[in-house]
This record gives sequence, structure tokens and C-alpha cells, in this order.
Amino acid sequence: MSADNSITNVLVTVTSEGVSRALGGGVRGGVAGLVVQPAVWIATGTGPDAGDTVIYGAGVAGVVAGAIMAVPAIVTGVVKAAVDDHTATLVEEVRQKEPAEFRASILGTDDYSYWASNNHITAMTIAAAGGVAWKDKNGVYCFVRDAKGRLVCDYRPKSYEALYFPMLPLTKVGNGFKWSYSG
Repeated sequence: MSADNSITNVLVTVTSEGVSRALGGGVRGGVAGLVVQPAVWIATGTGPDAGDTVIYGAGVAGVVAGAIMAVPAIVTGVVKAAVDDHTATLVEEVRQKEPAEFRASILGTDDYSYWASNNHITAMTIAAAGGVAWKDKNGVYCFVRDAKGRLVCDYRPKSYEALYFPMLPLTKVGNGFKWSYSG
């Protein structure tokens, strides 16, 4: 199992607490500690998703409210990091089943947008937007983008439990395209 998110979470938490305590704790130290997570997002080139933002917001509230908010934010962050790592491991399993030239373009559906999660509804949203999404037999939902970041409408995964795909040729309906489901 990948542990990238968990390791980063622990390092950010320890560094943030270290900066906070080095500056004397309290609001001044807490505010200084809050810059650690955004700095990590910038340095790694990965922005937060909706869950990360809520957890970071609870940490911000914890600077003012103290441990009553900060401790739950830290615990929730650790759990979310473990879930993100597990999902990344499942997505990597899916990539290994697919042709080498497509592997880097296969993503978990939780990477589709800021508010996306790894589920059936996001897979339907991707199909309606003109892309192919699928649920693998390991339970993770994936989709594929091309090298320019656009959804791919004609990809067919080698292995799937459920497949969500736009009907070809692409036909506009409402705000998206006609799509279908096979599962």
C-alpha cells in the first residue's frame, strides 16, 4: 500500500506543531504553523480536495479555539490520508492491468474535480461529460484523460465490473452527452 499521503500528513503535522511551539504557541505560533500545509501543497504541486480544505479549516479554527478543534482536525487528517493512500494503491492496481501507454493517464474519479469523490455518481458525471469511467473489480472507480487533460470518449478498459461511457458518435443532450452503463 502506498503511504505517500500518510507520510506527508505526519510530516506536515509535526512541522506545523514544531513551528507553532518554536514561536511560543498561542495564536502567533499557531498562525505561523498554518503556513506549513499550503507550502506543502505548493511545493508538491498538488492542491487540496474538498475534504482537505475542511480539515485545514478545522485546523485554522483550532488556532483560535485551541486543542478542542485542533486535535480532531489532526486525527481526521490522519484517517483521510490513510484512505487517500488506500485509494491510490487500488488505482495503481488498475493501472497495472491496462496497456502501458495509458497507465499514467488513468486516474481515480476523486481526481476528476475539486468536489469529486470515488463513486458511482462521479462516474456517471464523467460519462455525461464525454469521458469513459469504470468500476474495477477491486472496487475503485477510474477514468482516463489524454495528454492534454481532456476526457477520452472511446477508451475501453481491459477489466471492469461496471463501465460508464458516452454513446458514439457523441450526441449532445442538455449540458452533456448521451451516455450508457454496462455492468
